[in-house]
Amino acid sequence: MIRGLDSIKAKGITAIGHSLGGVVTLYAAVKRPDLFSRLVLLDPTLLDPFRLRKIRLMHLLGMETRRSLVMGALRRRKNWGSVQEAYLSFKEKPLFKKWPKETIRAYATSITRPSSRGGVELAYPPEWEARIYQTIPTDVWKYVRRLIRPTFVLAGKDSHVFNLKSVEAFRQACPVARVETIPDAGHLLVQERPLEVGRRIVRFLKEGIRADLS
Repeated sequence: MIRGLDSIKAKGITAIGHSLGGVVTLYAAVKRPDLFSRLVLLDPTLLDPFRLRKIRLMHLLGMETRRSLVMGALRRRKNWGSVQEAYLSFKEKPLFKKWPKETIRAYATSITRPSSRGGVELAYPPEWEARIYQTIPTDVWKYVRRLIRPTFVLAGKDSHVFNLKSVEAFRQACPVARVETIPDAGHLLVQERPLEVGRRIVRFLKEGIRADLS
């Protein structure tokens, strides 16, 4: 991320990252704060400190972690006859029950590509997804307290990733950050409540602009 921003000579940008993208954004902002003016972290993958300590210990002992997520990713369906078939398949799954239909359709279009065997296939290999679950960052909380740029953290109140313990831990580690939750939303709040997420981000950015001008 830093290399890419340096290549275009970026300075003072507003960075928005969701899930693991939020963690990558946090790392980059701590290492190179000159590149950023503000951060928006959307349900970042910061499991609460107790859970991360447990995962770190299991890694040190050579034990497998998050097996259900890993195996679920590896079993994920990869092929459909068409984008429409993929959309209909996604629409029936519990994971997507809170998503607006137009969001599911956009997801089906963007996550698939033409397959050499006909129809469409996942553009993002399930093996990559599984690897992400296996290598979740466990040192992230020590970076939170080093943030110096204005930061807005927005989480789904029902999130299993950035849960209420994570919310409180972030507030304690970085008291200057704004941390809010959206009711009736989970980790995929961007897809579940896109208008509400957008409104809150715009409000945060407008308040920052007014502060800069005052």
